[in-house]
Amino acid sequence: MDDAQVRRVPWVRQLVIDTGRAARRRHAIHGLFEVDVTSARSALRRDDSTQFFTAFVIHCIAAAVAADPSVQAYRDLRGREIVFDQVDVGLPVEVEVDGSPFAFTHVLRDAGRRTVEDLHNEIHAVKIDPQLSPSVRKAPWVHAYLLLPGLIRVALLSAVHRLPRRQRALAGTVGVTSVGMFGAGAGWGVGFQLHTLSVVIGGLARRPIFFQGVLVQREFLQLTVSLDHDIVDGAPAARFVGRLRDLLKAGDGIRSSVTAKEWA
Repeated sequence: MDDAQVRRVPWVRQLVIDTGRAARRRHAIHGLFEVDVTSARSALRRDDSTQFFTAFVIHCIAAAVAADPSVQAYRDLRGREIVFDQVDVGLPVEVEVDGSPFAFTHVLRDAGRRTVEDLHNEIHAVKIDPQLSPSVRKAPWVHAYLLLPGLIRVALLSAVHRLPRRQRALAGTVGVTSVGMFGAGAGWGVGFQLHTLSVVIGGLARRPIFFQGVLVQREFLQLTVSLDHDIVDGAPAARFVGRLRDLLKAGDGIRSSVTAKEWA
C-alpha cells in the first residue's frame, strides 16, 4: 500500500528554489572561523538574549563593513563598481505564511550607524508584526512574479545582482543569516550567495582553554564569511575578518547598550 503524500509545492518554497538557482552563478569564496565572545555574552542577563546577541553581531558586521565599504561593492551592467557608503543588512526573519514557516528578508537600513539596542528593537518588532517590514507588504508582487516561466524568474533574480541600487532596495547591501535564531548548538553554515558579502552566524561552542594562565571555559561563536570573488580579493576579505573578530571579542557595543538600559 502506498502511504506517500502528494502535495503542491508551497509558493514560498518556489522562491527559495529560484534563489538557489540564481546564486549558483556567483563565484563565491568561503571562510569559516570562530571568535571568543565570552566578554559579550557575559554582558547578557535577559531571557531574549539570543535575539539581542544577534543584533550585536549584526552591529559588529556593519561596523566592520563601514570601515571599508569596498567589501559590499556591486558591479553594474556597464561593468562599473558601485560602492555604497551606507550599510544595509538583509536579515531573514521567520514568519508564518499560509500556515507554513517562511523566512523573508527584512532590511536593516544604515546598520553601521545604529546601536545594538536599536537594531534589536527593530528585529523584535518585525518578528511580532511582519507587516512592519516593507518586504512583507510586497507579497502581491511576489505572486505576480511566480506566474512567469522559471527561466525568466531566475534570469530576473540574477540580473538584480547587476543592478546595485535595486539590489540595495530589495535585499540590502550585505546579507546576514543567523542560524542561532532558529536553533541552538555549535556548527557552521554556508548559505546562498545573494550579496557580494554574506555572513552566516552559526552556533556557539563552549570549550576549556588557557586564558591569562588559567584553565577556564570560554564561548566561541562560529561564523562563515562568503564573498563574491569577482569583486573582492583575499586581502580586503582578510582585513574585514580581522576587524570583525576584534569588534566581536571586545564586546563594547553590547556592553554599552546593556549598561544604558541597566540590563545587568
